[in-house]
Amino acid sequence: MSVATVSHVVNGSRRVSPEVKARVLKAIAALKYRRDGIARSLRMSQTRTIGLMISDISNPFFADFVRGIEDAVHARDPNYNLILCNSEEQEDKERRLFDVVLEKRVDGIVIVPAGGNRDYLNDLIGTGLPVVFADRFLPGLDADAVIVDNRDASFRLVTHLVRLGHRRIAALNAHLAATSIRERIEGYRDALEAAGIPFDERLVVTSRSRIEDAVVAGSEVLDLRPAPTAAFCTNNFMTLGLIRALSDRGLRCPEDMAVIGFDDFPWASTFRPRLTVVSQPSYALGQEAANLLFDRLLKKRTGPPVRLTLGTSLIIRESCGAHARVPA
Repeated sequence: MSVATVSHVVNGSRRVSPEVKARVLKAIAALKYRRDGIARSLRMSQTRTIGLMISDISNPFFADFVRGIEDAVHARDPNYNLILCNSEEQEDKERRLFDVVLEKRVDGIVIVPAGGNRDYLNDLIGTGLPVVFADRFLPGLDADAVIVDNRDASFRLVTHLVRLGHRRIAALNAHLAATSIRERIEGYRDALEAAGIPFDERLVVTSRSRIEDAVVAGSEVLDLRPAPTAAFCTNNFMTLGLIRALSDRGLRCPEDMAVIGFDDFPWASTFRPRLTVVSQPSYALGQEAANLLFDRLLKKRTGPPVRLTLGTSLIIRESCGAHARVPA
């Protein structure tokens, strides 16, 4: 066979007769041939690789998010691969991982930013490399983004507590340099203001986004006087920490304190009491982020950056003292 014929079979670049194709494939199997991806990338100036930077792989939210990206990438082009990186919400680690994926000559990057590296990212975007922010974004940077309306979702969730009669509502705030967390606290404040309840900064307790730290923060909330009757948690680690703090004190939810949280997760409905939460479309967030990136890679989308905002669902369970489902 000529080199050109074998190339057409391997790459599917031109129709080859079934007989010739069968002979080439038989030789490939006998020789256990594998294409040299590095050489191909140098020739094509394209690696068919996408960098995916998430902020905390231990957070259940990102399991469906990554699956959504992977499924969307495979649907668009099964020859593309992902390089998954976990910044652990650390600016320095995120910067090091950027250097790693750029050395791999990725064709584009989807990032859940840790909050820093603004100048670095601005320079990176300026090179023309497609970059898509997901779940969060960095204001002022010209890149596509797909997010949810965190402020509105938190407003609706806290307003539900107000309608149940709560007036002293604490907030467990995850200490993250993320637009999403800041917007959730803004939604909490909006709900209080709309109900005519004065904002009390002493009711906002902040801790690192780790369950162990959230347990300590939960204990601080339980020590507040006058005692809050309800608490809003800005992510699932804060929710789990508060639930454990209540259990450690021998207190009951919602009898002693109503609890609501941001983010649903697979076992939220198996808790007793079952947790009232805002459910984010994490799988769809991943899909839309991948599609935005591919549209830039294939030049199907040009011009200024776009920001997609997806809806959320308010799932009412027993932890707030109510038993109904409120649609998005």
